[in-house]
Amino acid sequence: MSATNSVPAPVDPAAVPALSGVFAPVVDERDAVDLPVEGELPAELTGTYLRNGPNPLYPPLGSYTYPLDGDGMVHALHLDGGRARYGNRIVWTPQLRAERAAGHALWAGLMTPYLPGPDVPGVPAELADDFKPLPDINVVRHSGRYLALAEGDPPVELTPDLDTVGPCSFGGAIPGMCAHPKVDPVTGEMVLFRYDLTEPYLTWAVVGADGQVAVPPQALAVEVAHMVHDFVITERHLVLFVAPLTFDLDAMLSGGDPLAWQPDRGLRVAVVPRDPSLAPTWVDAEAFWVWHFANAFERTTPEGHTEIVVDHTSWSAPGLGRHAGDPPITGAISRSVIDVDAGTLRRDDWDDRGAEFSRVDDRLLGRPHRRFVATRRGDGLEPGEQNTVVQVDTATGSTSEWSSGDHVFGEVVFVSHPGGAAEDGWYATFRTDRRSLASDFVLLRADDPAGGPVARVPLPYRVPNGLHGTWVPGPFPGGQ
Repeated sequence: MSATNSVPAPVDPAAVPALSGVFAPVVDERDAVDLPVEGELPAELTGTYLRNGPNPLYPPLGSYTYPLDGDGMVHALHLDGGRARYGNRIVWTPQLRAERAAGHALWAGLMTPYLPGPDVPGVPAELADDFKPLPDINVVRHSGRYLALAEGDPPVELTPDLDTVGPCSFGGAIPGMCAHPKVDPVTGEMVLFRYDLTEPYLTWAVVGADGQVAVPPQALAVEVAHMVHDFVITERHLVLFVAPLTFDLDAMLSGGDPLAWQPDRGLRVAVVPRDPSLAPTWVDAEAFWVWHFANAFERTTPEGHTEIVVDHTSWSAPGLGRHAGDPPITGAISRSVIDVDAGTLRRDDWDDRGAEFSRVDDRLLGRPHRRFVATRRGDGLEPGEQNTVVQVDTATGSTSEWSSGDHVFGEVVFVSHPGGAAEDGWYATFRTDRRSLASDFVLLRADDPAGGPVARVPLPYRVPNGLHGTWVPGPFPGGQ
């Protein structure tokens, strides 16, 4: 499988939209202090906005599939007393260090059936015939650890200055985890799941507020490997939407399609008690796909049933695992209500246009919320280029929008007001101008995002359009 003469050719970045323009990788680690500010950064706001995203240092071999491929790079914008500074760091895996030493890619893209063997120059024997970790999707802080996250590999721990420490498997107890763990704002626990290509195909676990494993991996009964990107928690449960996007490892290794969208299988929702001694409940529904959830909470019906309310973006199908001739994909911003006792799911739409990257004030994770946001792609933009923030008011059912025009971005993150009430704060994101490729940081009022930025920080370096991030309140513990 890995003979030297079978090494795939590198992709041509100019022919791949997700490797050029606003997505083009950057290779330098840089810092900038005392950045200019347009408007006014709230003087009381102290903290750090962190964002991860795909940044392949070398054109990968064979293929490049956005947003799942790419090396990780974390960008930081530190705010303190109305001042701002920026820094970025590469997330170094052993495989990426080997590629840096070789001066070119040694591993292939995810959709290319190639693993470099020990006969390939530059590949260390201990890394041969194995996959390359891709901790490029998200970055979180929990129990003092900064973690860059992939789809199923162990996270890579970073220092507060974003330098790479190395893989973090929590003492070997967590062999890998999802890119979207949820930190309970009340208990401090980090709830996580992992999907795998081999049995057990789907597991969940809990890391306590002290950083120690509180619930070791628990297997859920699924018969084949499914891709599951995100999930939600409530005070008592975690909820996984197991959509019919399935893996075929044999097909992947033989050059076939590794993913298949099989809507006839339907959607299965696992409502899993956070107490591992209790059994999960499975709820069946018609198939749809969710990349990202905003939040969920529990309530009791007049009949005494437990309902779980979930706000999320939704799609008729994923962009992966489909073929020519399949029906067009449609999207919406949705609310699913799961009656756990009746075993039913009802879905309604807040907005019948496609959107992504739904987020809520993280201080309300698992608890009732009023507002959440998502981002939308305007006409003429490439996948991954959002230019509109959409806020949903669940109390009134109304939506409000702010368009950024030619400036595009990925996710926006809630920035909490120090000492303020829940949902009191701002939204933050990096943007890049599609024409000039200049990047900036913007801050929007959470109670009026349609009013546009209250502050803008032009950046001296381009920040590639990326994926997920987090807001870490309080003084920055590293650097100056």
